Amino acid sequence: MPLRYSDQEGFYWTSVAAEGATTAPGAGAGTSFIDASLAGVGANSFVSMLAILYPGDPRNVDSKDITAFDTLTGEVTLAGAYKGIVAAIPAGVPYRIVTFRFVPAEVAALVALVNALVADIEGATGIFHEQEDAGFTEEIVAAETFIVTLNVADTRYILRDLRIKCEDPTAANTVTITLYTLINDVETAVDTFVITNANFGTYHSLMDMFGVPYVAGDSIRVSATGSAAGPYTLDGQYSHGKNNV
Repeated sequence: MPLRYSDQEGFYWTSVAAEGATTAPGAGAGTSFIDASLAGVGANSFVSMLAILYPGDPRNVDSKDITAFDTLTGEVTLAGAYKGIVAAIPAGVPYRIVTFRFVPAEVAALVALVNALVADIEGATGIFHEQEDAGFTEEIVAAETFIVTLNVADTRYILRDLRIKCEDPTAANTVTITLYTLINDVETAVDTFVITNANFGTYHSLMDMFGVPYVAGDSIRVSATGSAAGPYTLDGQYSHGKNNV
């Protein structure tokens, strides 16, 4: 249920710890103000609260975190100078202290915590983060050309889909697709598939070429090699996920 006006007003006033006007000039650096009427309220009473100078005055208003309070003198120390001006805050300046906490160090700590949690989630075992599809066009010749390379250190991959379409290598020639993964931590050619004049019209998938729906591991590469100079145009697209290990 939305707050009624009286409820909103009550909530506002419960957030106000103190208000008044300064009674003497503060520190020359502009980083404190003094109200003698605050003396005796208790050591560090307002620390981590928010001080607002000139509340309601759009030309002069400024707010600062409170870092210290002197209960003997009523001096309130701020996290920085009023409007960045190195000059004492004079007597007669209206102020308000509210209980909201906006301490930069605390905000920074929360940001660091969130970043650490995100890093933990991204690196969690079994959680793969999907990446944008990657398309390619390669001119395949007799030298080996890698069309998929997923082998960044400390990263685990899952190659979810790969589709390729090769132009006709002619009856006399072929294009060989080779899958590389790690075997005993050594990159090894574990399977091959040959595109010929008889099957080049198919959009070949991982299942077509290697008999598996996906490939997972810390290093995955796929290459294409022509039996002759060619070149033979090879188009393709693949999708994958990855996480940190």
